Amino acid sequence: MASLLTPRRDCHVCSLGDGVCRGEVIVVTTSLTREIFVRCAPVCPSGSAAEQAEKFYACLPQMLEQGGATMQDVVLERVFFRDILTDFEMLTNVRSEAYRAAGIADDQMPAPSYINQPPCKPEQALEFQIQALLPNGDGRLQVESRPVTPQGAATKIVTIGDYRHLYITNINGMDDQAVLPKNFRQQSDNMFQRSLELLKLHDTTFPDVLRTWCYLDDIDRDYDEFNLSRNEFFDREKVMRLPASTGIRAGLYPAGSGCSFDLYSLLNPEGAQIEVMHTPTLNEADEYGSAFSRGMKVVLPEKTVLYISGTASVDEQGATVHLDDERKQIERMLLNVQELLSPHNATFDDLVQVITYLKSASYHSTFVDAWKARGLNDAPNTFVEAGVCRPDLLCEMEAIAIIPT
Repeated sequence: MASLLTPRRDCHVCSLGDGVCRGEVIVVTTSLTREIFVRCAPVCPSGSAAEQAEKFYACLPQMLEQGGATMQDVVLERVFFRDILTDFEMLTNVRSEAYRAAGIADDQMPAPSYINQPPCKPEQALEFQIQALLPNGDGRLQVESRPVTPQGAATKIVTIGDYRHLYITNINGMDDQAVLPKNFRQQSDNMFQRSLELLKLHDTTFPDVLRTWCYLDDIDRDYDEFNLSRNEFFDREKVMRLPASTGIRAGLYPAGSGCSFDLYSLLNPEGAQIEVMHTPTLNEADEYGSAFSRGMKVVLPEKTVLYISGTASVDEQGATVHLDDERKQIERMLLNVQELLSPHNATFDDLVQVITYLKSASYHSTFVDAWKARGLNDAPNTFVEAGVCRPDLLCEMEAIAIIPT
């Protein structure tokens, strides 16, 4: 019984790039699965996006092998672009060739998220996050794919033991003819309606959604309208337990896309313990009109997962603090994340996936200093340049932690 309650977390710092590339492989071993989280920041002397993409997919099998996995075990994939409009078709071609060479049919490839958030290192055109799963011992694991919709949404259903997990990526605002309306509000309304239709295919509804990742092409202009759209949708669908969420600036594909989002839901939540996370250092986001929870705790038989929402330099009253001071905003952001983790006996050492959004890439060295001051040198952290949900916020962090049940 002890192994059932004790996930083991191993971190391997990538050494495949001869010290030029950067990345980590986190392996979480439970009684049922081995779950591999890969972060890779490929770098090539030429700075070519195509070379970086080819280098990543050439290295990926070796990175996965550190957790005993292969390309067939990859479930989710997130790609951060410096220039998505220029490099999207190249990346998808390189990606498809790599998975086909590994014997993976087009309709079985990982569910992808493609977002334009430039990596903070100027020599990087791309950065990658990968999540793979394979059974451990007699653990029961099944991964099912659904056809990509005409609008581009991809679906994975992952059964681990008795629980079925649903992931849907790239839910956008296209209409039934796969055409993008020019009006942002229409795109946002379409996006939420499309998610409802996709959820109904799996006999579930939006109140069961636990985590969302929301991307807006012009967040300064459209965030208020996005909140109105989401609030009206949540009211209509009676979403009482607000999902954990990130709302962040990201360029999208194709041109003209104003918004998109990804979601995670538990299809049979009965028996799982699901708890909204709180911290005394933050108020609740819905108090200022943003319909999301600060975090979501999901207790399963073999592990507990903590989904930390996008968290910034905000105080107990919901106000931005430390205006125009990136170091103090970074420290307050880290404090808020720490205080979300600590009531659940979790620390930064339990993180398996992190994204730090910096309004300016020039803040990267300041963040690294603050990060290292906490002894977090090898945490799997993707740094990208992205506008945050308020013009006066300079940084935001989201994370996933896995701890014993």
